[in-house]
Amino acid sequence: MTTSDWLHQDPEPGKKLLRFSGDTVTFTLTLNRPCRGSGWLRTNIGYADITRREIVREVHHQQTPLGRDWYNLPMVQVNERQFQATLPLVEVGHFEAKCYFLDPKDPVPHWPSGTNTAINVEPADTCCANIIYNAFVRQFGPNKSGRFQPPLGSDQIQSLDQSGYSVIPPSGTFRDLIQELDFIVGDLGCRWIQLLPVHPTPTTYGRMGRFGSPYAALSFTAVDPALAEFDPAATPLEQFIELVDAIHARHAKIIIDIAINHTGWAAGLH
Repeated sequence: MTTSDWLHQDPEPGKKLLRFSGDTVTFTLTLNRPCRGSGWLRTNIGYADITRREIVREVHHQQTPLGRDWYNLPMVQVNERQFQATLPLVEVGHFEAKCYFLDPKDPVPHWPSGTNTAINVEPADTCCANIIYNAFVRQFGPNKSGRFQPPLGSDQIQSLDQSGYSVIPPSGTFRDLIQELDFIVGDLGCRWIQLLPVHPTPTTYGRMGRFGSPYAALSFTAVDPALAEFDPAATPLEQFIELVDAIHARHAKIIIDIAINHTGWAAGLH
């Protein structure tokens, strides 16, 4: 790659931009001196579907990404020293772009110094009003008003622990949290509900704390049955879906916290 100090790009190479779906982005290539030739923009903006397919093929089929999402877009010449290109941002995703100049007498493109400009495009409805309520499901229900007081005395619990029993107090449930959504979304105005991990965790060996660490997941595709009421008509997963539906019914959104870089003892991934 041939880089040239007499070329200047705006937004500058290496810069990281945050935009929202529906925005536009304008690239300007400026020459220090008038020069015959054409300005071009090399980018993968608008081809998120190809980008994702290449990622999936690399992970599942070990196919090397070939950059099929990249293309060259001619820029409009504004004056004898400047070229511009404006692109609509209609897809959510991570994109990159960089300008270059082609001299008709030289087949090698000239690039401004620096790395690609990165453009991260977020959904349009996330541009504002992003109040997040961080909900720990097990802390609702009997644990909502403060520190949980177990029905057994500490001496009894310690005696059971020493005898090899697993003593786990009652937990809040998905349905307990549903009962609080009108207050959280309606009164507090929170538009996002972020759930701390809801996966099953070790209850015997490797348990951290009385309840067990929520970040010691045994499965990333299951929910902890302790977070559900016993209901022959609705499984724990179906009760979790009830919570998701209740959040969406109030025009709010849900974020699920998944600690993907580690698991609990005896997890199914081991």
